[in-house]
Amino acid sequence: MVFGIICGFSAAILNSAGYLFSAGFLNSYKSPLRLLVMATLLMQLISLPLLWWFPFGAIDDPLHFFGQMLLSCICFLVGQGAFFTALRFFEASRLSSLLGLKIIVLSGVFVLTGGELNVFQLTAVLLAAAAALLFNWAGAVRSSWKGWLLLSVTLCCYSTVDVLETGLVIQLREATGFGRFYSAFLTVPPMYVMLGMLSMPLLFYFKPDRKQLQKAMPYAVLWLGSQVLLFGCFATLLPVFGNVILATRGIFSVFAGMLLPRFGLGALDSQIPLSLWMRRVAAALMMLGAITLYSLAVM
Repeated sequence: MVFGIICGFSAAILNSAGYLFSAGFLNSYKSPLRLLVMATLLMQLISLPLLWWFPFGAIDDPLHFFGQMLLSCICFLVGQGAFFTALRFFEASRLSSLLGLKIIVLSGVFVLTGGELNVFQLTAVLLAAAAALLFNWAGAVRSSWKGWLLLSVTLCCYSTVDVLETGLVIQLREATGFGRFYSAFLTVPPMYVMLGMLSMPLLFYFKPDRKQLQKAMPYAVLWLGSQVLLFGCFATLLPVFGNVILATRGIFSVFAGMLLPRFGLGALDSQIPLSLWMRRVAAALMMLGAITLYSLAVM
């Protein structure tokens, strides 16, 4: 369990570090979707040579394994599409807060696919979701039914991806006998090569150039590294507890936000009022409480 917790915290730290570098890209291009496309292309290029180490011959049922991987990639892209479309109906800060509901949806998906959660684990899940909501909450959310439908699609797709990714790492580990971390490391390259192939049509619209790719490179490297750690976390702790751990990226993002002025990007995080900082401190304590409660529940 300790290994999984360390992987989860490390993934959260890399995610928050990626936030610093994504801020530089967004300051220049003002498009999160463009950043996603550039980063996906770079991660595909990084992943291609790593396929050399993937044990294709050890997979007993390649059609099932890579079919599950393809489904995971499709769900991710659908979720991302729904998320960016939902920005038309929600302010970015509110939508970010509402993504905290993912852990509740994930718990439902986990149970429906054969997982079990006791009352203490469910309490920890609700506490973590409440902390995530509180972290960036900016008042009552009003939106059309289309916005809520898109949010629901986003949460369901993201939750399904987490469950599928966990299954892939576990299947590879059982087929090869490799350790959890090495199995996680080997699962990431084929997934991001496949994801890059599915994203290719978007390249004709965004037209990548050297300058864009250079600005996106640090974010892409950090995100890819965080995925290896996250896969290892999920394979050890399963996706629900893994997401409780990953919720701490909100805490690390606070520190990342404090560093933005040092990078000349203070304007991106300078409008946060004192009341929101106080709520973030309370949310951080709730997150730590959720992690402690869940840890005790699985011991």
